[in-house]
Amino acid sequence: METPKRRRSNTRARLLEGALEVFAERGFHGASVEDICERAGFTRGAFYSNFSDRSELVLAMIQQSIQLQFAAAQQAIATMKAAGDRGTDELVSIAMWALTGSGAGLGGSNQDVITDRAMMLYAAREPDLREPYLSFVDTCLDQVAALITDALTHAGLELTVPIEDAVPLLAATHNHLQTMGLFDQRRADPTLLGTLLGAITCPTENR
Repeated sequence: METPKRRRSNTRARLLEGALEVFAERGFHGASVEDICERAGFTRGAFYSNFSDRSELVLAMIQQSIQLQFAAAQQAIATMKAAGDRGTDELVSIAMWALTGSGAGLGGSNQDVITDRAMMLYAAREPDLREPYLSFVDTCLDQVAALITDALTHAGLELTVPIEDAVPLLAATHNHLQTMGLFDQRRADPTLLGTLLGAITCPTENR
């Protein structure tokens, strides 16, 4: 039998999924709470028992999107570590292609990227979302910094710039490639990330 906690979790997940579909079709300002509830198969009561308003829903969607991307990065690093005794360049290449081949990495659909950008812009326009959004992003960047450090250590590399500079540089390049991919997938060349990584790291024994 489904427990109340599991039932609530499933309801929330279906509402998030329904909202993602409706927002993708109609835009953030063209979709009502009723539209989202209808798509998810619930009443307004179910919506408001999980979210206080649309802003809280959007924040939850942003958090879910970033968590999926972080999980994809974790899987990419795990793939690299499982590759065994390989050269540094090959290990980095394996991690990059594992990341870009995942659904939440560069390999995500154009609609996923467009929706992510729309959610960020929505949060930027809503004063009550700005601080929670930035707080959550800061926490994620700290987690990414630890993940990158672990991956580089395994690959026998270390940064030549502070980690607090490296993470935004890598994130900005990733976002740029996603944006270019919206217009022409040939311009979303993931080797650019490898080029940047090569420019800001060196073999550990060289330091």
